[in-house]
Amino acid sequence: MPRRYVFALTLLLVWFLVTGALYALRTPRWQAPDEPAHFNYVRYVAQHWTPPVLEPGCYDQAYLERLKSRRFPPSMSVDAICYEAHQPPLYYYLAAVPYRLAVALGFDPLLAVRLFSVVLGTGVVLVSAAIGLHLFPERPLVAVSAAGVVATVPMHVAMLASANNDALAELVLGLAVWQMVRLLRRPRTVLRDWYLLGVLLGAGMLTKTTTYMAIPMALAVAWWRWRGSPGGSFLRTAGAPLAVALLFALPWFARNSLTYGGLDVLGLRRHEAVVVGQPRTAQWLQELGALRLAKRFVFTTFHSFWGQFGWMAAPLPSAVYSVLWLVSALGLAGVVLRLWSARRLWPTSTPSAYRLLLLWVGLNLLAYGWYNLTFVQHQGRYLFPSLPALALFLVLGLHEWFVPRYRPLVSVALVGGLAGLAWWSLLVVLPGLAPG
Repeated sequence: MPRRYVFALTLLLVWFLVTGALYALRTPRWQAPDEPAHFNYVRYVAQHWTPPVLEPGCYDQAYLERLKSRRFPPSMSVDAICYEAHQPPLYYYLAAVPYRLAVALGFDPLLAVRLFSVVLGTGVVLVSAAIGLHLFPERPLVAVSAAGVVATVPMHVAMLASANNDALAELVLGLAVWQMVRLLRRPRTVLRDWYLLGVLLGAGMLTKTTTYMAIPMALAVAWWRWRGSPGGSFLRTAGAPLAVALLFALPWFARNSLTYGGLDVLGLRRHEAVVVGQPRTAQWLQELGALRLAKRFVFTTFHSFWGQFGWMAAPLPSAVYSVLWLVSALGLAGVVLRLWSARRLWPTSTPSAYRLLLLWVGLNLLAYGWYNLTFVQHQGRYLFPSLPALALFLVLGLHEWFVPRYRPLVSVALVGGLAGLAWWSLLVVLPGLAPG
């Protein structure tokens, strides 16, 4: 990669570290989605070195609404909020280390955990660039620009600077996809390469269920590799990473089965039984009708993808969303043009790699839609697991409208505009979430 792109990527990483740290410092306490429940999980692990158990009483809808309406005043405790206790434990064990160090040094443990997430988020930006560089080695501008989008979407920065397991989940998922792309691009692979993919799949299964989309992606990669060289064994190639991943996950599954009963190895049935009072899609469908509900789903998802801070209480100005709609529409139309131009989009050397990105986005959209069939969760942050792919497609789509010599200006305008929006949100929007 030319030095100018190495320099640009280094600037992006430094920018994200600084901006993420400022988000961690300036975001009012608990003003990130589900942050109290995630932080209480970290605190429990730090104190007991064992995962908590999700119990009835961990979710009090009425009390939570009062907390949000009053912007989490110090006089109202959040200690009893524990509805994330069913989550896999890896992030919380890792975050327990900075938590304990902060307590020992008299430092704010919430800020310590937030800063830990920022460090993980820097890895997310870096692996996004790595995926782009492996897919487009001849177009480093695309890879660095996509990493810039990942680093500057304001809502993404806010989520990676809060106490939750999203940063580690995105990092592990990104590393798994990076390994898949490497497997697709290599002329020959050895079993060790597939075992490494299995380690990453297993780490994801111990981090968050959003990473489970990597499993069908890994199977697709094994299938594409087998079709490209049918002399090998598909079952052996596909089974190697799955077997390693299960070695990681089986102890956690067994624990959940014994704790929550039966086949509830993910704790999701217990979670559904505990979160009584959470808005349900069936209820909203009856109250609003299909058309209004669909409209609210699309617009709220789009707005909250780019920036709707706190617990969805602090949106960006409507004019900003209008510009983002235009940029997104241009990017989508450009991607459609690339899809239509099959010869350019599917070079014979790496056809499956592009399909992998499409599969990544498709699985994320499917999981998001499936979740919203039961619960009302119109939050664009649930699309962040595939943000590296979405960013690549956005950059490619926008570049499609310009001749090569103008594409660097397009990238600078896109990433610079989002970076400015992230700072404007930091200085103007977030302070408004502080308790009155």
